Amino acid sequence: MLDELYAEGTTSFFLQVALQAVERFGIDIQQRHLDATSISVEGKYQRCSKGKSEVGLESAPPGETSAEPSPIRLCRGYSRDHRPDLKQFLMTLVCAADGGVPLWLQLASGNEQDTQQFAEVLKAFGDQWTSDGIVVMDAAFYTAANLQQMETTGWLSRVPLTLKAAQELVHSDVTRLTEVPCNSKDYRMWEIEQAYAGVRQRWRLVESQTRKANADLWQPELEKLEHRLNRQLKKLTQRVFACKPDALEALMQFQDGLEVHQLTQVSLETVRAKRPPGRPAKSAEPTPVQGYRLQATLQQTATAEDRFSRQRSRFILATNQLEQSLWPAQTCLSEYIAQDRTLRTYNGEDEMTKKTKNASPL
Repeated sequence: MLDELYAEGTTSFFLQVALQAVERFGIDIQQRHLDATSISVEGKYQRCSKGKSEVGLESAPPGETSAEPSPIRLCRGYSRDHRPDLKQFLMTLVCAADGGVPLWLQLASGNEQDTQQFAEVLKAFGDQWTSDGIVVMDAAFYTAANLQQMETTGWLSRVPLTLKAAQELVHSDVTRLTEVPCNSKDYRMWEIEQAYAGVRQRWRLVESQTRKANADLWQPELEKLEHRLNRQLKKLTQRVFACKPDALEALMQFQDGLEVHQLTQVSLETVRAKRPPGRPAKSAEPTPVQGYRLQATLQQTATAEDRFSRQRSRFILATNQLEQSLWPAQTCLSEYIAQDRTLRTYNGEDEMTKKTKNASPL
């Protein structure tokens, strides 16, 4: 049985089952959700291939196809369940918003990246399924390369805050933005047009009123950040630099990484060699200079709490669906909130639910 499944291919077999389920139960596949997870395994999984002893088998090289099935490689990679000691493989799943019914399954080697898989999965999915509508994904999808490949596919994605334009929007004055209707009492939404990576799209800035008003949801994170920065600053002030320019350069690098803090009482002290034991003579010359040491104090900026609460209570949704009447802001928000259905299909509550609870204002 397993040999027959291997020969058929898990993706092909899964597709046939999904096609029958959609036709038999009349499942609506206009709205779809895509996400990936890693599945950890235990054991060596040592296999021999063409005289070589390997852990698993290598996948086919990118861009090449083979008539023979190409097994994935069980290996270590980024572990979503915080078990970097275990080997794993990657599973990417597309589910219908209608009931969370799985439509497409694709497996990959454990060291593959989500961003590399999403565009490939969507292209393969589009080759087998004829459907308009939209695909909902998390921020891992949102890269310039993926956006440019998805010109003919409708998508909705969270925008990573690592982008400069996203950071500027999150910290912007919303009174200058166009607010759009939102039926949920906990959220407010604003909209702008964007052309990131040369792709026309709409960005919706979403703000959770609950997270903004409740300091207990973000204050511990701010305190944790300040504690970590103080440890780093302590190490920096204990270093002895050979010259003043080196010390000042290190200081500027540290300061450039601060978001809601600033350095005060900054000074540069000279470090001299220790004198021999005993009272020095009145005519004794100062000991030689061995280097320079920084002194500084970390302090929150005047707008630290407001800026931090904004950053932790706001996020951005982007879509290439420009027709307002078909995809209003409220519909896009509802679809994104429903994204956790995909990974619930894996094994109940998985990391998408954890993302929703811990990392986002949802």
